[in-house]
Amino acid sequence: MTWAMVTVCGYVAAKPTIRHFERGTVLCSFPLYVNRRKPEGEEKEIPPLKFQVDVWGNQAETAMNLLDKGSRTTVTGQFDEDHYTDKEGQPATALKIRFAQILDYGLKPTEEAAVASA
Repeated sequence: MTWAMVTVCGYVAAKPTIRHFERGTVLCSFPLYVNRRKPEGEEKEIPPLKFQVDVWGNQAETAMNLLDKGSRTTVTGQFDEDHYTDKEGQPATALKIRFAQILDYGLKPTEEAAVASA
């Protein structure tokens, strides 16, 4: 099977979670929101793209320690989508980046404010 690889830059939308498995494998997951520009002349805002990012192995521990809600980061990985039924019984799709590698841990929101005020 061929996987589409994507690289996206966005903001961590919630505190990352970490899971440790019996065989010693580690998984860090977090939602990543990617802002989109609205077309010139359009008044309506375009909602961000929402990805669920899964980072495995040693980098999962690093991601858990360095990323927080609001952190800006760049990730690359296999693009995938999950189809499911939402709470209202409607079909829905979740965008995923599996087996992600973090290319840039960026700055946490408090660090961005400090840099901006300096």
